[in-house]
Amino acid sequence: MRFWIKKENDREPIKSWETSYILTINRDSGSTMFSSLPSIWYHLDQQVISPVYEDLFIIGMSIFALDKRVSRREFSDCWTREIEVSIPVLEIQKWLPTVEKLNALLSFLTGDVWNIKFRQTDAVCSKHKKKNRKRIDVSKCDCVSLFSGGLDSYCGAIKLLAKGKSPVLIGHNEYPKLRYIQEKFCHDFQECYSEQSSVFIGFTAGARAPVTQNGSALTQTENTSRGRSLLFLCAAVSIAGILGEETPIYIPENGFIGLNVALTNSRKGSCSTRTTHPAFLKEFSEILQLIGIRNQIYNFFAFNTKREIVQMVTNTEVFKRGYAETISCAHPCLARYNKNGSREYPINCGYCYPCLIRKSSLQDVESDGKYSSKLMPSTFLETVLESERSDDLYAILNSIYRFKNSSSKDIRRLIWCTGKLTSDEISKYERVYISGMNDLIELLSSDPGMLKYM
Repeated sequence: MRFWIKKENDREPIKSWETSYILTINRDSGSTMFSSLPSIWYHLDQQVISPVYEDLFIIGMSIFALDKRVSRREFSDCWTREIEVSIPVLEIQKWLPTVEKLNALLSFLTGDVWNIKFRQTDAVCSKHKKKNRKRIDVSKCDCVSLFSGGLDSYCGAIKLLAKGKSPVLIGHNEYPKLRYIQEKFCHDFQECYSEQSSVFIGFTAGARAPVTQNGSALTQTENTSRGRSLLFLCAAVSIAGILGEETPIYIPENGFIGLNVALTNSRKGSCSTRTTHPAFLKEFSEILQLIGIRNQIYNFFAFNTKREIVQMVTNTEVFKRGYAETISCAHPCLARYNKNGSREYPINCGYCYPCLIRKSSLQDVESDGKYSSKLMPSTFLETVLESERSDDLYAILNSIYRFKNSSSKDIRRLIWCTGKLTSDEISKYERVYISGMNDLIELLSSDPGMLKYM
């Protein structure tokens, strides 16, 4: 399936691409791709951003939109998508040497076959004639950290502040209420670390159906977050570039989730993100180096479990203030559709895989926060035995069974299958995986009914 990315004032598809689907990005309401990130650059005193960062944004935005708007059901196996896309860039000579690496990286990220074609453009989407009167002051900040509003990014911000850093906390706002939570956290950081600076910047992004020149549209969508996480990272890189070419970028994510070992053989697909896998970060960093971006990306939680991360900051005043309000759920807005009970959202559901990992990480904390479901695991199984809501719990139980019957060699093979890793990395991740699984076992064993079931 072929796609043509069209910037504002850019050319229409050439003859060889005339049957392709078109995705547009411009400032008017008719755009099929849209994001507030260029407006944020403007508020950061950038009347026009460096071309290479604009190119990176356009690429990230294109992947995000295609990942959301191209349904896997359109392809013969209903899974592996074959996507060929023409993307306009301002500095084509920098990007051409990255094509092979970029295609491989995107294949690892989404599980699809990608064929990127770059073309030269002079169209600039970030250019403004006058300075913006409304400024976001980041002059006292010295680093950028991804800030989703989840427990890991919350602990990551605390760790940076405790070390004397002053981070720009950047988040992607999928829904309005998430922004309020993120801003509240940042206010707490400023109160508890008053001698430093912490600034929250939230951006939005979305995509409508791509349309051919004759008006035919791709109306189906895909429920995925892998492309979104790449755009999230591209946004962070652009903000770091504004602060300075040596400004570091932190992506706080526990190694157990970052590694993303499939819970069962049937879960080796594209349902969850791989953006924090060390193989992805290494390849992405190499692409940045090829195009001349010097900002380095670090995950200082790469070899820690979520429980270990919590233990690092659990005694701080700011952690006690806000950890219960962090959102680590895979579907935090489902409460909106409740027929009975509270319809408050966002809220941790308590039964998805990320929520169960979160619960296992908070076992040493007095209270594990606010959940829409307060059922114990065994009672939960009895209540929703035939429901999709039990899928993650069953998958975890299968994973525990596999873990208990695995040798060290078996575990290392599972880790090796997640992506390209060195022997040293595999050894470190073996410890993380074993600790993470034992945390889950401890959580589920705390309920007599579940212990008996296992």
